[in-house]
Amino acid sequence: MGNYVIAALNLGTVNWYSDIPSILVEKGYVNQELGEKWVRMIGFRNALVRDYLDVDRRIVYEVLQNGLGDLEALRNVFARFL
Repeated sequence: MGNYVIAALNLGTVNWYSDIPSILVEKGYVNQELGEKWVRMIGFRNALVRDYLDVDRRIVYEVLQNGLGDLEALRNVFARFL
């Protein structure tokens, strides 16, 4: 979704997934705090996909129990573009 918004609004070039939050923060669509959390989400997703056997399941559980508000905040950002 972020990549689509950046392309549709001609906000810049995305070379890596972590470029998406940076560009949207720079352009004022996402605040710095949420942008930093988003970059950590991307890293977490990458760890889950690539190193799933080594992932601490307690951390995954903790994120699922207490980190969904961050996803809701991102949802609210993108809802403005629908």
